[in-house]
Amino acid sequence: MSRTRRTLAVVAVAGALLAGCSSGANSAGMSAAVPGAAAPGGSGNSNSADSAKAPQATGSQTGGQSKPIPADNGRQIVRTATINLTAKTVSDAVTGIRKAATDAGGYSSDENSGADHGTLTLKVPADKLESVLDKIGSYGTVTSRAEHAEDVTDEMVDVTSRLATQRASVDRVRALMDKATSLSDITQLESELTKREADLESLEQRHDALAAQVAMSTITVDVSKTDAPAPPPEDQASFLSALGAGWHALLATLNGIGVGLGALLPFLLVIGIPAAAVYVYFRRRKARPQAAP
Repeated sequence: MSRTRRTLAVVAVAGALLAGCSSGANSAGMSAAVPGAAAPGGSGNSNSADSAKAPQATGSQTGGQSKPIPADNGRQIVRTATINLTAKTVSDAVTGIRKAATDAGGYSSDENSGADHGTLTLKVPADKLESVLDKIGSYGTVTSRAEHAEDVTDEMVDVTSRLATQRASVDRVRALMDKATSLSDITQLESELTKREADLESLEQRHDALAAQVAMSTITVDVSKTDAPAPPPEDQASFLSALGAGWHALLATLNGIGVGLGALLPFLLVIGIPAAAVYVYFRRRKARPQAAP
């Protein structure tokens, strides 16, 4: 009986040891298999990696790649202005206004001018906006002037942060493509890379547009020709001027009579001649002597 118990105890201990070794080997095999499967993985694993690493990429790369344009103590301000003025010669004023922009390091992005009116859209450095506006006003009489400022600092910070994150995301997909071996993985990664590069390009364009708006202010100029002064009234009419006025009045009267006769002539021809014939007929009949009975 005691021998049987000892035998059962030995068998139980051996079974426990075998079970422990088996579970350890299985867990080690699974942990080794997961990285190997995840390495060539498609967009699913890369997306999860992006979401996990995005905060770190944003924090580390935003400070290094962001180059804010100095404006109002670090704030990103988009400045625009409109100015309306009158000038004796529109063409001369337009030429001077264009030169004021180019002298300040800017340019004319749009222009439409004629003899009596002209409009210009100017781009000038933001720090020279006030001086250019003053120079423009010297080419005529300013009738109105307005300025507008929009703070885009938050939008610039957001775009810069997303830009850094998207660049890191594109780099990770490219790294996965270098390690991919199967055709299906390469195809899937190429599709994902194309999508992320398109998003990156869109963010870069938005960032460049904001930076350009902050760096170069927009001025809309409207130039109109100054109204010519009315001629002074004559003091008294002279004899010759009165004679000329009377002659013109006589000619106008005769012309009116002629026009009236011309309008009545067709009616006289159609109605007057038959009426005259009837009148003459009855007059002669009345004047003819009666025959004696």
